[in-house]
Amino acid sequence: MTRGVAAARVVWGGGVLVASRYLPVPRKVALALGFRHLAQAAAELRRPDGVVARWGWTADAAHSASMLAWAAVSPRWRTAALANAVVAATWARAARRGGTGLRTSGRAGPATSPPPVVPDIRSEVP
Repeated sequence: MTRGVAAARVVWGGGVLVASRYLPVPRKVALALGFRHLAQAAAELRRPDGVVARWGWTADAAHSASMLAWAAVSPRWRTAALANAVVAATWARAARRGGTGLRTSGRAGPATSPPPVVPDIRSEVP
């Protein structure tokens, strides 16, 4: 997990806690979600090479899937659930891309593709 994603998660979790009484969901649900983000970010910052940093994105992916299911069965909460599913999927993607579990080459930077093959046209000239 990159420290940037974890720091952004701290800001997000804190924002959810601060805005919990104004969100279109029950306050206890918003508080639980905000605290979950803070706890996950703390674990990722404490042990960037630990299991939470490598696999913490699965919590976001599971949350996104559960919100899609909730949106399918609850017309009253559909809009909030769909918005939450998108946000959770975005967190999962950011955490997965920043996680150490995806880097298999050992390099610090992103994987690059090989340069394109350019044919040598000089050999074709009569």
